Amino acid sequence: MNRKMIIALAVLLVAALGLSSCTTRDEAPITPEYEQENMAPDFTVPLLTGETFTLSEHRGTVVVLSFWATWCGPCVAKMPTTQALWEQHGGDVIFVGMNLGEDQSRVQDFIDERGFTFPIALDENADIHRTLYPAAGIPYTVVIGKDGTIIGDFLGGGTASIEGIEAAIAEALR
Repeated sequence: MNRKMIIALAVLLVAALGLSSCTTRDEAPITPEYEQENMAPDFTVPLLTGETFTLSEHRGTVVVLSFWATWCGPCVAKMPTTQALWEQHGGDVIFVGMNLGEDQSRVQDFIDERGFTFPIALDENADIHRTLYPAAGIPYTVVIGKDGTIIGDFLGGGTASIEGIEAAIAEALR
């Protein structure tokens, strides 16, 4: 290969990696500006169980939204941590795994194979993620306090992100 071709391939590779929807970055909170003094936008979404989840119906309880997809390696790696946090906090915190744009049967098979028991929602067209809770990638986690305000949000699934989520949950439970 000549030098120009190698440079062109390198530029394409960097561009492709930069446009990836799934991230492995481990970042600090990235709380965007939400309307009405950091209030979490309300939504209703179907759950795998056939029920629906409406955020506003859970005021008075801490809610953790975890946006993910089965094709996202960092998301899949973070799922056991979400399960452990769900088990640790019992009824004090509601965890909702917000699957982005995947077929219900594929998501159900994934959850069944791995034995996850926290609620899984189907953001079928990724509308909730795209319009109400936008982020630069996934996994993306939002911790919502009992009063409906966003305590923090975290992009990535690494140690700093997990520690931030745990600290936000602790703050929200106070």
